Amino acid sequence: MHRTPWLRVFALLGMSLVLAGCPRETPDPSEIVARVGDAYLTRDVVQELIPENLPPEKKSSYLQKLVNQWIEAQVLAQAARKEGLELSPGEQYKANWVQLDMLGNKYIEQKISNLIPVTEKEIEEYYLANQEEFKRDFAEVHLVHLFLEKRDRAIEKDIRESKSLLEVIEKNYLDQRATPLLEPNGDLGYVIYDHLRPEFKRALRNRKTGEIIGPIRTRDGYHYLQLLDRQPEGSIRSLDMVREEIAARIKLQKRNQEIKKLIESLKEKVPIETHFNHLNMN
Repeated sequence: MHRTPWLRVFALLGMSLVLAGCPRETPDPSEIVARVGDAYLTRDVVQELIPENLPPEKKSSYLQKLVNQWIEAQVLAQAARKEGLELSPGEQYKANWVQLDMLGNKYIEQKISNLIPVTEKEIEEYYLANQEEFKRDFAEVHLVHLFLEKRDRAIEKDIRESKSLLEVIEKNYLDQRATPLLEPNGDLGYVIYDHLRPEFKRALRNRKTGEIIGPIRTRDGYHYLQLLDRQPEGSIRSLDMVREEIAARIKLQKRNQEIKKLIESLKEKVPIETHFNHLNMN
């Protein structure tokens, strides 16, 4: 799901508000997107605020919302200035902090690569040392699922003659067929048993792994299930199931360590003082 980076939006809009109060040259008219009094919103600022993964069909509404927010912010800020209102030192600090944070993150991105290597040995060691983190909170079943709105004799024949429901699905391109259900056609992976439809739970009761079950009639149509595995509550997920998650955790740990080293090295190059005695710490 796309998430709007509103912190970044507000930071850049805030910069434009600050600049609006400072004398500067009028931008090229062809670059102006909006104007409120002597304040201008230019194309380059707006372009900076367009998320890379914004779907094309949402671009127009996103930009209109962005420009309207800038206009409203300018109208309010200019009215506040006319009445002599100013930001308190604490409020100004918060505004500056957003810009400092963004600039610092930009520096980190430039200095520290996101391509952090993680070895299989590191993954295995993490897995063995943190087994408790991979315990199942609930009983789970590994299922393959097929849904048909109407019974199909040819597909039912394939199912009877096959030991793999997934092969039947792929052979008939049923995994590419849209369904009106939450459950897609294909391998569902491990799912929490208690979250299954009541009809599925009844059908799976006392079934052996590998067994193909169905057709299961529901108000939607007909379902087939193949039970590939059962795992009880409290069992440990296999390494294959959590390998990518572990790799991501290790990468994050390594990156945070690199960031800490970078900050410590920078601290050594600049005079830093703290005077906590000037604060009321009680």
